Amino acid sequence: TQIAQLQEENKQLMTNLSHKDINFTEEEFHKHEGMSERERQVMKKLKEVVDKQRDEIRAKDRELGLKNEDVEALQQQQNRLMKINHDLRHRITVVEAQGKALIEQKVELEAYLQTKEQEMGSLRAELGKLREKLQGEDSQNGEEVKVEPNNDDCLSESEKMAMDLKDPNRPRFTLQELRDVLHERNELKSKVFLLQEELLYYKSEETEEETRSPQPTPIIQSKPSTQPESGIKRLFSFFSRDKKRMQASQKNVHFQDTFGEWSNSNKDDSYTEQGQEALQHL
Repeated sequence: TQIAQLQEENKQLMTNLSHKDINFTEEEFHKHEGMSERERQVMKKLKEVVDKQRDEIRAKDRELGLKNEDVEALQQQQNRLMKINHDLRHRITVVEAQGKALIEQKVELEAYLQTKEQEMGSLRAELGKLREKLQGEDSQNGEEVKVEPNNDDCLSESEKMAMDLKDPNRPRFTLQELRDVLHERNELKSKVFLLQEELLYYKSEETEEETRSPQPTPIIQSKPSTQPESGIKRLFSFFSRDKKRMQASQKNVHFQDTFGEWSNSNKDDSYTEQGQEALQHL
């Protein structure tokens, strides 16, 4: 009887234990199933966030690469502009130095012309004194001075002006001296004209480079040949006119160098016209 009771109790305990194990496993299973579902959702969200951040990082890397390329292009353009600016400043200094040299040459030429004028005046004064002295000696010795009748009437107005030392419009230079002065004047004028054209072009180009905003694309300069070309054409036309005028004057004028006096009235007229023109331009 006791053995039977014990067996029944043992069976009951086994059944109770089996029921408890079944309930525990189901609860644990549901609990583990709920945890895995949450973890899957969290992992999915984390994966989406990671993918999004990865895409953003790639976009930022591409942006950074483009910015670096832009910075390198701007640095190259800045170096190129600095080099161009340095060259332009050097050329401007050279042009200014040439301009100063031309001004000094002009001053020297003016001083040289003044000295020549003084020398010619002194020579004419000495010539007049010598003539008066010779005429006085001839009259004292009783020699008859043969003078052509109405010689003063035969002199033209230009010759009288040349003989009058007090006349400001009298001729002061020989024809060769006037030709040299005109030739030097034309050379200096051409140099000054070319230098002014070049200086204006470089100044305008420098102001355009300073005011222009920096661009990543290289700057193509396509206008340096238009402005100097027009100035050179005008210069050649000016020289051709001067050359034709000088050839015409050389055909019509023949000068004999006798202490700066003219031999006839036609030569005096052309001489005074060229002298006045040269003095006006100088």
